Amino acid sequence: MLDMRRCLERQEREIKERRHRRVEEKRVQQEEDEQVAMAVGLLNLESQVRSRGSQVGHGPNMDRHRHSRGKNLLEDYFIPNFVYSNCDVARVLGLLP
Repeated sequence: MLDMRRCLERQEREIKERRHRRVEEKRVQQEEDEQVAMAVGLLNLESQVRSRGSQVGHGPNMDRHRHSRGKNLLEDYFIPNFVYSNCDVARVLGLLP
C-alpha cells in the first residue's frame, strides 16, 4: 500500500512538472511570436518611408507658376471683362451642342 501511494505521488509530481513545463514553453513561444511580429512591423515601417524634398542626383524643382493659377481663374471667368462667355462655358460643360 505504501508503494502504491509513493507511485501515485510520483505520478502526480511528474504530471505537475509536465504541466509547468508546457505552460513555460507556451509563454516563451508567445514572447518569441510577439518579438517576431514587432520586428516584421518595424521592417514594414522602414520599407514604407519615402523620402521627400530634394535628393542628390535629381534635377531642380520646376517653377510651375502655381501662385498665378487662382488669379488667372478668377480673371478668366469672374471679372467684368472675362475671356470666356457663358456660351463657351456651357459648351465646355456639355450643356450646349
